[in-house]
Amino acid sequence: MDRIKRLSAGLLKLVVISMLFAGSCLGPGIMYMESPRWFLDKVDLENTGAFFVAFISKDDKDPQQVQVMKYRFDADKGKYSDVQFHLPNGRHHYRPGPDDVGATIDATAEKAGGQLVQVFATGDTPWTSLSEYRVADNKIYPLRHAVSSSWILIGVVVGPILVFLLIKPIKRRINRLMRIDPE
Repeated sequence: MDRIKRLSAGLLKLVVISMLFAGSCLGPGIMYMESPRWFLDKVDLENTGAFFVAFISKDDKDPQQVQVMKYRFDADKGKYSDVQFHLPNGRHHYRPGPDDVGATIDATAEKAGGQLVQVFATGDTPWTSLSEYRVADNKIYPLRHAVSSSWILIGVVVGPILVFLLIKPIKRRINRLMRIDPE
């Protein structure tokens, strides 16, 4: 019976420590990818490198096909007359070719016919970004923008160190729980 307790305690230790280790690496990675949602800041038109906007081509055969492009506010002013920046309300997904940026687009109607649009782009540098703008009369008015916060990746190093420091207390607690005498 003692051998079964030790075996089950060893298996429980392995599972708990493996899950903690995997979580300590995956958690900061996921937080890094989602961080633009938390750190939105007012757009700086001079320094915003990758501001993404969504549109529907007026000439397309499929009028519901939403597309995404990088937008430069100075150079692109008045350049796109054949696109519709006002999108159908709701969530849209843009999945281009393998080398292009994919995106999730949330379009919400506002009073007076305007629309608030958020473009959460994945695959751009530094991995993800969120661009928020208002559309009125088929014109874009930038509001907020954010990119992934690289300081969150410190957790990929700190997390496993903390797990390493917790290994002995976890083992002792499991031994106590299973009523196994320490060796």
